[in-house]
Amino acid sequence: MNSSADTGSLPAAGGAEPSTDYAALRRDPEYAELNRALLDLVPVGSGPAVLDLGCGDGAVSEQLLLRDPAMSLTAVDPDPALLDAARARLGDRIRSAVGDAASVSRLFPPDAFDTVVLANCIHLVPDLGEALGAIGQVLAGGGRLVCNSAFYSGAESAADLPVYAELVGTARRLARKRGLPPARSAAGRPAGLRRSAADYQAALAAAGFTGVVTTERVITLGRSFLAALCSTPMFATAALPGIDRHTAAELLAEALEQQYERAPFTITRRCVYFSATKP
Repeated sequence: MNSSADTGSLPAAGGAEPSTDYAALRRDPEYAELNRALLDLVPVGSGPAVLDLGCGDGAVSEQLLLRDPAMSLTAVDPDPALLDAARARLGDRIRSAVGDAASVSRLFPPDAFDTVVLANCIHLVPDLGEALGAIGQVLAGGGRLVCNSAFYSGAESAADLPVYAELVGTARRLARKRGLPPARSAAGRPAGLRRSAADYQAALAAAGFTGVVTTERVITLGRSFLAALCSTPMFATAALPGIDRHTAAELLAEALEQQYERAPFTITRRCVYFSATKP
């Protein structure tokens, strides 16, 4: 990511910037830093056709266009509201379609893209083999798939696990005080969070990708990043199942403030990045 991608933004196509559950995260500088290594894996030049899969409200789409305005960018997300927000911000700079990773082979013709990007969302893909197979169909020969995740087996620092437990435990106690007892969490971690970096490597190889390069980086999550993360539906609903996601986010924010008042802290995680080529 160049310096303009770190701090710059494209003017909203419709005037005022729309607000989404991910707006605070998109604006957070630590989140931009998390994406830097991923964006550096995307080839620049020659007007490439790029698919931003799981684009959300367009945070990474915006940075891709700042890096390479000549690219032809298509944004796809399963949430129509987030996709509407991306379109409102980026307008005719992007094409867009509602869908998930497994549906792209039905949405687009074979060999339609030079690069496919999954930024911070591959852990949400339920059937990795199906998704990688579909991506392989729409990726042109010699094209590149890049993805990353900070939510996988081995991402957490063992020393920080009690910090997560305290945050969620405090939020659950606050919920019960409001008469909103959270539902019991489903047994075990979701499938995507149980995958290791080696699992992703094996899945990419099984799907026929070659030249797989894997890197891991240690990231530090400060107060603003954690507050923004707690406001996202993914984190809030996982921490407090059975509670409205906006209420859950409020409870987590309150719990985070209480935790910081007792003792300021940061959390460290590992983020894994993959780059692979379709032969």
